[in-house]
Amino acid sequence: MRKEFNLTVIGLAFIACIFVLAQGCSWITPERNDTAKNPATSSAETQQISPKMFAPYSSTLYAGLQQNTFSKTGFDADPDVSRDGQWLVYVSDNYSDNPDIFLKPLNGDAIVQKTASPANDLQPCFSPDGKNITFTSDRNGHYDIFIMPADKNGSLWQVTRSAADAISPSWSPDGKKLAYCSRTPRGDWEMWTVDLKTQTFTNLGPGMNPKWHPTQNLILFQRPYYNGALSYGVYTIDTEGKSLTLIVRDDRWVPTNPSWSPDGTRIAFAACNNADGLNSISPLTKANDIWIVNADGSQELQVTEGPGRNWHPTWAKIGDAEKIFFVSDKDNQINIWSLSSSKFQIQE
Repeated sequence: MRKEFNLTVIGLAFIACIFVLAQGCSWITPERNDTAKNPATSSAETQQISPKMFAPYSSTLYAGLQQNTFSKTGFDADPDVSRDGQWLVYVSDNYSDNPDIFLKPLNGDAIVQKTASPANDLQPCFSPDGKNITFTSDRNGHYDIFIMPADKNGSLWQVTRSAADAISPSWSPDGKKLAYCSRTPRGDWEMWTVDLKTQTFTNLGPGMNPKWHPTQNLILFQRPYYNGALSYGVYTIDTEGKSLTLIVRDDRWVPTNPSWSPDGTRIAFAACNNADGLNSISPLTKANDIWIVNADGSQELQVTEGPGRNWHPTWAKIGDAEKIFFVSDKDNQINIWSLSSSKFQIQE
């Protein structure tokens, strides 16, 4: 029998993965989080462009669907893939009452458990060279960003030490910096970057779920906006907190957890068609389907369909092919699946 998930214990972690979608609530610009070391202030310069809406009923195409994890008693979630296409890192509660981090070769079945603590270890992400994994953990009483070796057991490096929760880490292309988001005293979320050598922190303004471009100093992220009611869109911003650009949004649907393609020319995201998935505080926050769009917001394509819900996409290059890994509750069991995204074709 599938074990019950303890929402009370890990609820705080996963409310950080989403904003609460509430009709009639206005967005208030968050206060600066001054508890981080050496924050550098910056103001976003928003490009005056028309919203790029994504069409929730455009053509769909499943391509090369494959199941990558096979949990039967718990859940597997938060996938990321090493740049060499060899390893999948993810979180699972299969072996304990709280999520731990696991490694699995994409061409094999052996599983390596990387963390084993009573804490909630979440959101693992490989460094560009594959030597390290950054992740989020509440092992010190609130959520901070940590780094650990990928190929061996070693000491943890705690990156953030603020009193505020810090979540959703993402590496810069050279592996020298991280982007992440931190909760303000008001309870909103702001994005930051940190230079791992100098411990210099830079504030990028409101937003969360940042993803660093594979080759450029450009951050892809999820940001709220107000248009009669609180909603969200996918944006980019440079690492100085300028050139804010809207990529995609729709007042009826909410795009979440955006991810770059390996060459940075396309974006994958999950779409919720109501507040259901965004109001949940469990790690199993569910969107409806996975979509892709060009980096300029053009040519939207829905790439999952059928029974079950799909969320948290991450794009990877496996050999000469590209795949999108995502979480799905197909067959009423939550596991990690993938699609061969190199086979996707925009249908006019």
